[in-house]
Amino acid sequence: MSKLIGRLGTPGATLLFFALTIAILLVMRDYFPAELAIPLEGSDIRPVLLLEFASKPEHLINIFGEPGDPARADRIAGMNTGNALDYLLMPAYGLLTLSFFFGVARELADRRWRFFGWLAVIAAVSDAVENAIMFSMVADMSNAMPEMALLPYPVWLKFGLLALTCGAAVAAFAKLKRWILALLCVPAPLLLVPGMLDPFGLAPMATSMIGLGWAAMAIHAATRWIAHSRKPV
Repeated sequence: MSKLIGRLGTPGATLLFFALTIAILLVMRDYFPAELAIPLEGSDIRPVLLLEFASKPEHLINIFGEPGDPARADRIAGMNTGNALDYLLMPAYGLLTLSFFFGVARELADRRWRFFGWLAVIAAVSDAVENAIMFSMVADMSNAMPEMALLPYPVWLKFGLLALTCGAAVAAFAKLKRWILALLCVPAPLLLVPGMLDPFGLAPMATSMIGLGWAAMAIHAATRWIAHSRKPV
């Protein structure tokens, strides 16, 4: 563990956690239901996001179908498996962002940048709480309103903190004069509030923009790694 912590901030560590994040996301995608059982009018939101933003029992019907739907059990099983795998994703993206900001702190000789990395770790913990609530909600869909009342808090704390880390990455890349990478990180913080105000319309795109920030962090790490490898011994 001490060796792992010691390598945080190195380009190799950041790339490793990015690769793990992408790999886990790809595996999760194969388990989550691909489409809603009953379309939500005016929205093309994916089932897993509708579960995160669910605010009334009818949304669970949209996701899983009516009790007599023969595919309902498979949809529930797929959603639960995907959300179980999400517990692997949480440390991956948390450590990706933490490693990136540890690296920025070294490059800019300012340890205060590490603070933004720890925000992603808090986001991952909030994500774990969110999933626990969703498991409880799916386990007893006949009485899901208490969980639905709690769910927005960890959901938007997670997305808010991750968007904030992207905003901090904009500032970091600007200091490093890496303007294209800075631009990649702009959409997530810019679209956060509009997404919160339109959870079934704009939010799916707004939250996906966090992935652009992670990609920018990985590109930065990759270019630093290449530059270091080309230095004469």
